[in-house]
Amino acid sequence: MAVETHAGESPLGRVGSAIGLIVGLAITAASMSSGFIWASQGQVLLVYVAGFTSWSGYLIAHYAEEGVFVDDMSEERTDSPTMNGADVSEADGDGILGQLRAILPDGPAAFGFLAGIAILVSGIAILAWYVRMENHLLGNLGSGMFLGGYVFAHYFDSGKFL
Repeated sequence: MAVETHAGESPLGRVGSAIGLIVGLAITAASMSSGFIWASQGQVLLVYVAGFTSWSGYLIAHYAEEGVFVDDMSEERTDSPTMNGADVSEADGDGILGQLRAILPDGPAAFGFLAGIAILVSGIAILAWYVRMENHLLGNLGSGMFLGGYVFAHYFDSGKFL
């Protein structure tokens, strides 16, 4: 059985990318939960450290997955705003439901996208609970769910984890 790789990447390279993605998101999740706890305690300097570390973790994950720290958006800009290939101005006539439909992926991917959003929102609630309890370790569960839901939804929307 042949192993499928991304754009000619070796299987070992893909494993390294997956590890970088997971480690980067783990750093982000831990920094987020601790940062929110420290914010609730008024520890401003630690909040800045957590914010820096959180974004650094995300950049590590993004680099591991995409090969760049920040996406080049210069080629994606258009005169008319779009969401998932649909012209937003066309959806305006349908009200808010039309706009929501415009951001959903087509077909079965919509269920994965919505599941990711549900996981993300649940993670926020769990994170808030453990921030209130000042539990750094279990706060990681909520922030991990938040990030995991984001990754899940992003994958079903674009075919990329980040």
